[in-house]
Amino acid sequence: MQKEILYIDMDGVIADFDKAIKSFCPDIHTGDYETSYKRVNNICEANPDIFHTLPPIDGSIETVKKLFDLYDVYFLSTPMWNVPNSFTGKRIWLEAHFGKLAEKRLILTHRKDLAIGHYLVDDRTKNGAGEFTGHHIHFGTPSFPNWNVVYLFLTSTQHEK
Repeated sequence: MQKEILYIDMDGVIADFDKAIKSFCPDIHTGDYETSYKRVNNICEANPDIFHTLPPIDGSIETVKKLFDLYDVYFLSTPMWNVPNSFTGKRIWLEAHFGKLAEKRLILTHRKDLAIGHYLVDDRTKNGAGEFTGHHIHFGTPSFPNWNVVYLFLTSTQHEK
């Protein structure tokens, strides 16, 4: 039997991007969205290797490694166009945390809705995640607040078609 395809976003799902950003600017999310967005871009442009060393989200590495036995897992992430190092940083980060498991399993796109698969674990709806045609597991929401809940959902039979 062929495994179902599971896509996993990186920043905010397995890599703690917010924690890294807050280490540069603790009050990053004060003010309106546009101001915060510009601050984040400025921090990343000034620190282009930030994506290489992001801390992992609690429980993410161990849980995702277990999911490789059950699913055909790919990492579906959106790099920052204005930070070219984010493209390679994501690849380097995956190898550091997943080794051979992640080899040739990284897909970088600004249109996640074009990916064909069964599940997408993503913390946002931007870049096509909200229009993904499979099941969007909206990480960090009350329904899927952490990796324990996501794992229970993905290993249960109640979500099967």
